[in-house]
Amino acid sequence: MDRIDALRLFCSVAELGSFTQASEREGITPGAASKQITALETRLQARLFERTTRSVRLTDAGTALLERVRPWLDEYDALEEGVADARSAPAGLLRVSAPVDFGPRKLMRPVADFMKQWPGVEVRLTMGDRMVDLVNEGFDVGVRIGNLPDSALIARQLAPACMALLASPDYLAAAGAVRHPSELANHDVIIDRNKPAPQQLRFERDGESVDVRVNGRLTLNGAVAAVAAASAGVGIACSPAWAAEEALAEGRLVQLLPDWQPEHRDLWAVFPSSRYMTHRVRLFVDHLAKSFAEGI
Repeated sequence: MDRIDALRLFCSVAELGSFTQASEREGITPGAASKQITALETRLQARLFERTTRSVRLTDAGTALLERVRPWLDEYDALEEGVADARSAPAGLLRVSAPVDFGPRKLMRPVADFMKQWPGVEVRLTMGDRMVDLVNEGFDVGVRIGNLPDSALIARQLAPACMALLASPDYLAAAGAVRHPSELANHDVIIDRNKPAPQQLRFERDGESVDVRVNGRLTLNGAVAAVAAASAGVGIACSPAWAAEEALAEGRLVQLLPDWQPEHRDLWAVFPSSRYMTHRVRLFVDHLAKSFAEGI
C-alpha cells in the first residue's frame, strides 16, 4: 500500500471510528489496516489514534492531520478523475449534506433516481439543520435553502423556495381574518428559529413592501414542525410552500394573503471551490438542477 492509500485508510478509520469497517471499505483485512496505520504513525513520529477494545478516536495529532489531509485527498481524487474520460460511468462515494426537513420530503426521489442511473455511485446523505463546513467535514455537495453567506464555496441556484402564510380554519374562526400583513402584529405567529430573522417578516406586492415584527407563544425550529403546529391551530406559520402541500390539499391549512408574497428563499447546491470537480459531483449537481427545474 502506498502513502496515498495509507492516508486514505487513515481518513476512513477517522470517519468510521472502526478499523474493521475501514478495512472493509478499503478492501483489506483489519490486521493489514492496523499495520498500515502503525507504519504511518511511525513514519510521522506521532500517535494518530487512541485505541481501546471498544472505540477508536483521534488524538490531537490525528485531528490536525485529518484537517489537512482530507481536502488534499479530495483534490487528488478530483484531479485523478478529471484525467479519466469524463464520458465513463461515475463511481465512488458521494457525500451530501441536506436540511433535515427538506431531505426526506423532496430530496430522496432525486437521489434515488440518480443512484438508479449510476449504480457505481455510493451516496452518504447526512441530514441536519446545522450549517456544516463542507471542506473540513468532508462533504462533496451541500443542499441549502436560504440566502447564502459569502464564502469560497461555489453555489448553483436550483429553484426558488417560495414561502406561504398559513393558518388553520379553526384558528381563523377564533382569531379573525388577516386582511393585510400589518395585522399579523396582532396575531399569534409561530416563530421558527431556523430563519435568519424569525420575528421579522417582509411581504411584497406590485412593488410595495411591508415589514412586520411578529410575536407568538410557540417558538420552534423547522418548517415541518411549524406547519404541524399551524395545522393544530396554535397560530399562523410563514413556512416554505413545499412543507405545507399535504396540509393545504387536505384542508387542514389555508393560505393567507395570497396576493402578498413573503420574502422567498432559494434552493441551492453548494460545493467546495476547486479547479477540479469530480465527474460524480458534476453529474449529481446537474441532476438536481434538472429535477427541480419546475420548482419545489
